[in-house]
Amino acid sequence: MNQLGNLDSKNSSEILELLKYSNKKYNQTLIMITHDLNIAREADRMIKIQDGKIYSDEKIN
Repeated sequence: MNQLGNLDSKNSSEILELLKYSNKKYNQTLIMITHDLNIAREADRMIKIQDGKIYSDEKIN
């Protein structure tokens, strides 16, 4: 179940889909910061930071 902030799962899914749609349609770069790996896996690229340093940078899709 994806959750964005304090939104319920239905609204979280709708917001995530709108962000993905906008990203594709307008060729936008979207930077999302999250601790939820399920949401992070929706991205094309995931950069992991620990103690202020990048320790992983990988393409997802």
